[in-house]
Amino acid sequence: METKKPSLTKNVINVIVLLALIGLTFYIILHNSDGFSLASVGQFIADIHYPFLIGAFLCMIMNIGFKALSLGVLSKTLGYRKGILKNYSYASADIYFSAITPSATGGQPASAYYMVKDGIPISHTTAILSVNLLMYTASLIVLAVITFILRPNLFVNIDSWIVKACIIIGLLVQLLFLSVYVMIMISDKLVMRIARWMVNLGAAVHIIKNKKEYLSRIEASVKRFKNSVSLLGHSKRALIGSFLLNFAERIVYISIGVLVFYGALYNIPELAGVKIDLIDIYALEAFCWFGAYCVPLPGAVGASEAIFNNVFKMVISNSILLSATMVTTRGINFYISFLFAGLITLIHHVKTHIIDPNIDNKRIADKKA
Repeated sequence: METKKPSLTKNVINVIVLLALIGLTFYIILHNSDGFSLASVGQFIADIHYPFLIGAFLCMIMNIGFKALSLGVLSKTLGYRKGILKNYSYASADIYFSAITPSATGGQPASAYYMVKDGIPISHTTAILSVNLLMYTASLIVLAVITFILRPNLFVNIDSWIVKACIIIGLLVQLLFLSVYVMIMISDKLVMRIARWMVNLGAAVHIIKNKKEYLSRIEASVKRFKNSVSLLGHSKRALIGSFLLNFAERIVYISIGVLVFYGALYNIPELAGVKIDLIDIYALEAFCWFGAYCVPLPGAVGASEAIFNNVFKMVISNSILLSATMVTTRGINFYISFLFAGLITLIHHVKTHIIDPNIDNKRIADKKA
C-alpha cells in the first residue's frame, strides 16, 4: 500500500473534475425538472421538521465516527492507542480522498500516509486498513442480503432496468471482492493460480502487455492481505467489533436519507398522503447506495442522483419535492460530508506537518526516558 504524501497537483485536478461533475449534474437536474430550482431546495429545507434535520447532520458526523472507532479497535489490538481524534482524522482522510478519486481509490492510501506519519509501521497500517476494508465489504453484503429478504418487492417495483442493473452489478462487484478476500484467507496459492490463468488469458488477447509486472503486483497484494489477516486474525473480538462498527457506519449513513424523508413527511402537506413504513424507506435508501457502487466516477456523482430519483419516484410523485429530497439527502450524505471530512483532514495535515511535525517522535522519546 502506498504511503506517499498526497499530491497537491493531483488533488487540485481531482477536485476540479469533481466540481465539473457536480456542476453538470445540477445543470441536468435544474433543466430536466419543471418548476424545480435552488429556491425549491431552500424552501424544502426550511419546511423540514428541524429535529429530523439535526439528526441527519448528527448521522453524517457519526458515519465518520464509526469508521474511526473501527480503525481504533484494530489499532489497539496491535498495540497502538491513538485516541478518537487521531482515528477520526484517519477516517476523514479516507472519506475525503475517496470522494475525489475514481472508484474511491485514494481513500486508503491517504489514511495509510497519515497513520505511518503518526508512527504506525507500514506493515501494521496495511493490516489495519485491509482488515477494516474486509469488514466494510462484509457488512455491505450482509446488509444487502437483509434488504432483499425483507423487501424484495421494492426492488421488483423499480421501473428502470438500468437502475436494477446498477444495483445488481454494484453488489456483484462487492461480492467478488469479498470472495477474493475469503479465498486468500483459505488458500492464497489457489488465488495465484487463478490470477496466473487470467493474466495469461489477458496477454493472449493483447489486453495485458507485461505479464510479469501484473503478476508481481497481484502477488504482492495477496501477500499483504494474507499477512494483514494473520496479524489481526488471532483477535476474534477485534474482528467482530470491527464488523459491527462497519455495519453501524452503514446504518447511520442510510439513516441520513431516512431522517430527511421523515422530516419532510412530518411537515410538508403535499407528502401527507404518503403511506410507507420505516423498513421500506431504509430499503429504498439501501438500494440507492448499492447502485452507486456500479459507477467508477468520483463519489458516483450524477449516477447517485439519477438512481435516487428513479428509486424514490415510486414514493414521491411530486417531481419538485422528489428532486428537493434528493438534493437535500445527497447534500448532507455526500457534499457536506465531503467538505467536513476535507476540513478535518486539512486541520490534521497542518497540525502534523506545520505546527508540530515531530509530535509523535517526542512522545515516543518521552516514554523511553
